[in-house]
Amino acid sequence: MKRKMCVAAAVLVSSLFLTACGSKEYLKDIKAEKYVTLGAYTGVEAVVSKMEVPEGAVDNYIYDNYLGPKAEKVSVTDRAVQEGDVANIDFVGYHDGVAFDGGTGAGFDLTIGSGQFIEGFEEGLIGANIGETRNLNLTFPDPYTNADLAGEAVVFEVTVNSISESKAPELTDELVKQLGEEGYNTGGAQTVQELNDWVYNLYDQSLQSAYDNEIETAMASTIMENSTFQELPEEMVERFTTSIKNNMNVRASSLGMTLAQYMKLYQGMDETAYRAAFEEEGVRMTKQYIMYQAIADKEGLVPTEDEVSGEISALMTIYGYASEEELEKSVDVESIKEDLMRKKVLAFLKENGNIQETATTVD
Repeated sequence: MKRKMCVAAAVLVSSLFLTACGSKEYLKDIKAEKYVTLGAYTGVEAVVSKMEVPEGAVDNYIYDNYLGPKAEKVSVTDRAVQEGDVANIDFVGYHDGVAFDGGTGAGFDLTIGSGQFIEGFEEGLIGANIGETRNLNLTFPDPYTNADLAGEAVVFEVTVNSISESKAPELTDELVKQLGEEGYNTGGAQTVQELNDWVYNLYDQSLQSAYDNEIETAMASTIMENSTFQELPEEMVERFTTSIKNNMNVRASSLGMTLAQYMKLYQGMDETAYRAAFEEEGVRMTKQYIMYQAIADKEGLVPTEDEVSGEISALMTIYGYASEEELEKSVDVESIKEDLMRKKVLAFLKENGNIQETATTVD
């Protein structure tokens, strides 16, 4: 499930952008009805979670993004290390009694609870006093970026040099204005209330997107199971598969990793496994879009030229393109049309479906 969610989410955005050279086959190049015999697609049931913005989420966001960066470190001398403190430490990691590469540091500021170090490291320093040295018996996760240490037992010798805590400024209308002037993205808020409202809306929009994705997954899966597909166009499968692969490459590069390293660490897959997963997801996405196109053809949901122009204008605004010509250099216009069709079909399916909500909260 983890694997499917990862690659499926990737293709929805990455398919809009040019990802490979050479011939591609789009929905405009085929008759969808030749590739799929649709099952029932109205009255489809979807049981989904209606999520609410969790209590404290707005305050946490404001602290992490605005107050935290402006917090001042205040030295602590009268107590031991607590959760949230910054402990300045020296440490040496030993594997089978020998210090291993990358396991040594001096004068390192570690925020306790940040998750920067492997499980058990930060927790093992809670309660330590200044000048105290602790030996932490830990185990590296498996998989791990350093394959030699994956799953291995190690001992970290850690000395606490000093302790400090962060004192954040009070959130006021004046500070909110100052944040905007300093280039922080506050949505143009001028008061504390406006900032709180803007952050709340960010969360609400994110939850709405997750809600819509859950509906799509449920409905599309049901309709696909009840439909019959013929042999799929190979070039279309290749297009979606390549788009997924390229998106994963971007994610890996953003973390300074190769695709193989990223997929091994985050998905537990070797090259053979993840290539097969990309291909499997490419096939699924091809089926899904052909199915959507067949529904669009039957229900008159094919985007008009005006709707496509409006979508292109919206993308120009979102991504900061100065002209449509500039956008078309990096954005696949045919994929824009396909995704707009997808949105129209989903709106139709929701309007004519049976959506049952279950209330839940988000951590």
